Amino acid sequence: MFYHDKCFDGASSAALFSRFYRNASARSGLRLHRLAASRGALFDEKEFDGDENAIVDFKYSSSPKITWWFDHHESAFLSPADAAHFEREQSNRKFYDPDFKSCTSFIAMIAEQNFGFDPKPVAELVHWTDIVDSAKYESAKSAVECSARNEIDHGDRGVQ
Repeated sequence: MFYHDKCFDGASSAALFSRFYRNASARSGLRLHRLAASRGALFDEKEFDGDENAIVDFKYSSSPKITWWFDHHESAFLSPADAAHFEREQSNRKFYDPDFKSCTSFIAMIAEQNFGFDPKPVAELVHWTDIVDSAKYESAKSAVECSARNEIDHGDRGVQ
């Protein structure tokens, strides 16, 4: 699986997809590959060497070796040809929606609605990824101090 490196949503998307994939396919041998935005070719086709290959929270690849893809970035397609390739895709395993706050929440919704996955055990991860990836903190202070996180960690005990 290939995911957006140095990104909370990328790591969260990889974790959520891994959980969904293991539940859906009874396979456990996922290898993770970090991807970083760069000039030139983003993908080395030789690395798409699994029986199934997934990309989450990163640009589209029209490679026939990619069997799963999820993204929510408006910049998901490097070219009009990639966008057209996606539009012709019929596998029901490649998904795009730029209206989602995070790729993690997008994967959770698709996995639940299309494949019967139960996202409740990862609801907190989805919640926080939406906040972090869309920068929707209650205030700048809460983002810097992580005060909301402390409230969850310490509950009603009043520990700060």
